[in-house]
Amino acid sequence: MSISWDLLGEIQVSDNWQLFPLEAISDTFRITTTITDIEGWNSTKIQSGAYIRFVYPDPDGTTSKSVYIRVRDEIIVYELPVPHEMRAAGYYIRSISCRFSSKWVGKLPGSSFAGWKLKIEGLLQQ
Repeated sequence: MSISWDLLGEIQVSDNWQLFPLEAISDTFRITTTITDIEGWNSTKIQSGAYIRFVYPDPDGTTSKSVYIRVRDEIIVYELPVPHEMRAAGYYIRSISCRFSSKWVGKLPGSSFAGWKLKIEGLLQQ
């Protein structure tokens, strides 16, 4: 049996929360990070990781706790299941948002951060 992944989007991470273009159904995600500002990464710019969180389509607009994502050279697979109480309420589909994780977010301009992209793929159910 082969494993297949569905591309949910690739975003240039910033200091503002951004939604990925496609919603997630999966509980298993393959995450790839790519540095787009190598000169900045190797200089005095801030090398920030990112937070991702899930936004549910319930009337309250519930968001999950943030999950820290480090910039890495390798692809990482994460298990991030829908919480039991959301699944019990019938919410299986969710949006994913991300932003820089630095304590400097909101205190320094976005140009202070070294640029990188976050790509998320969801495991396709076979």
